[in-house]
Amino acid sequence: MDEVRIYVPTAQVGYGFPIESLEIALKWGPHIIAAQGTSTDVGPYYLGSGTSYTEAECVKRDLKLIIKASKESNIPFICSVGGAGADIHVENVFKLVDQICRELSIKLRVAFISGEISKEWLKKKLLSGSKAKRLVPIERLSEYLTVEDVDESVRIVAQMGPEPIIKALDKYFRGEVDGVITGRALDVGVVAAYPLKFGFPKNLVYHMSKIIECGALAAEPGSSSDGIFGIITKDYFLVRPPNPRRRCTVTSIVAHSFYERDNPFMEKLPEGYLDVTTATYTQYDERTVMVGGSRFVVQPYTIKLEGVKLVGFRTISIAGSRDPNFISNLPKILEEVVEVVKDRLRHIPENYYVVNFRVYGVNGVMGIHEPIKNPQPHEVGIVIDVVGKTQEIANSVCALTRATLLHHGFEGRKTTAGNIAFPFSPSDFPVGPVYEFNIWHTLELEDPTEPFNTKVIEFPR
Repeated sequence: MDEVRIYVPTAQVGYGFPIESLEIALKWGPHIIAAQGTSTDVGPYYLGSGTSYTEAECVKRDLKLIIKASKESNIPFICSVGGAGADIHVENVFKLVDQICRELSIKLRVAFISGEISKEWLKKKLLSGSKAKRLVPIERLSEYLTVEDVDESVRIVAQMGPEPIIKALDKYFRGEVDGVITGRALDVGVVAAYPLKFGFPKNLVYHMSKIIECGALAAEPGSSSDGIFGIITKDYFLVRPPNPRRRCTVTSIVAHSFYERDNPFMEKLPEGYLDVTTATYTQYDERTVMVGGSRFVVQPYTIKLEGVKLVGFRTISIAGSRDPNFISNLPKILEEVVEVVKDRLRHIPENYYVVNFRVYGVNGVMGIHEPIKNPQPHEVGIVIDVVGKTQEIANSVCALTRATLLHHGFEGRKTTAGNIAFPFSPSDFPVGPVYEFNIWHTLELEDPTEPFNTKVIEFPR
C-alpha cells in the first residue's frame, strides 16, 4: 500500500458536520472514516456521574451518517464514543446504534474495545510492584498511585493507544466486523491505528493524526463541526478540508501541530513522543498542505489512567454589582462574609463545606494567576460556589452566604437595600454531585492491549 486516505468528519462525535463535506470526502476514496468521541476536556463530572456531555440526538445523527457511509462505501469506521468513555457511557451510545440499524434496516457487527479499567486488575498490578506516577505535581494527587486511590474512585478509564484498535482491525479484514467502537481512547489513536497497521512511519502517522483528529479545526476558517482529509505516504502526508469554503494553510497546520501542549514541539504518546522541531510544512496547492520531517522517539510504553472520586455536592448563586464603592471594597467584603457565615453556622463542622467566590471582571477566569492586579471595573459578576458534604449543607451555606453578601455593610455604602443584583429567580442553583480527579497517572505496560477487553457485538441487538 503506497498511501492511506483517512477522513475525519468532525472534531467530536456529536459536534456535527455538513453532509456536503461527507459527500465530497467519499468521492476522494477514503480507506477509513475515523472520529473521536471521548475527552476529559469537560472535567471529572461526567466520568463520575456516568452521563454524557454530548446530546444523544446529536451523537445519533453523526453516527448514523458515519455508519451509513461506511456500509455503502465498504470501508471500516473507527469511533471512540461516550464522552468520558466508561462502559456505562458506551452502553448509552449502543442504544443509539440499535436505533440507527433499525432505521436503516441494516445489520452491523462491531468490535467493541472497552476503555474502562477493572479496579481489581489495577490493584493487582500495584500490589505486584507496578508503579503508576502522577502526570502533574498537584498535591491532592498521590505521587504514586495507591490501592486506596483505586478504592476511592467511582470508576476508572484509560487512554488506550492504537494497539488494541490495530488488533481489532484484524477482525475487519477477516470479514468478522464492519467497524470498531471504543470507549476512552487516545485522541490520535483512533486515527493512527489504520496506517500503523500497514507499516507507515510512526513519525508521519502520529504527526498527521495529531493534526486531523480535531477535524476542520486545522483549517481556515477553523471549525470543530466539520471534517478534514489526510493522505499519508511513506515520505510525507497531505491535509486538506473537503468543504470548499475552507482551506489548509501552512499557518493553520503549524498552529494545530502546536495545539494543546505546554511544549509546542513535543507530543507525549504511549510508546514515546513526537518531536516536530524538524518538521517541514509546504503549501502543496491552494487548499492543501504537505508535511514531513518530524521525528518519533521510542520510550517505555505507558497508558494514562483517569479516575474520579466524589467530594461533595455543589450549590451556586450568580449575582452582579456596578456600585463602585462595593467593587473597591470587594476583597475585604468577601473575607468578612466568609467569617460571618462560619460564625453563624458553628453547628456545622467547617470541614463539611467550602465557600469560593469567582469575581468576573476582576480575576474570575485566572484567579490568583491573574497578572492584572487591583483593577477597578465598572461592574462585576460574582459566582458564589459552595461545595458541601451533602446537598442540603451546600444549599444552606450558599443561601446564607448569598443573603449575607446582599446586605453586608462596608465603608462608603450609600444604600441598605442590597449590594448585589440577581439575574435569575430563584437565585440559588443546586448543581448536584461534585467529582474530582484522584487518578491522573501513567502506568507502564509490557502488553499495550492487556487491560482492554474486546468483543464483537451485533446490531440491532
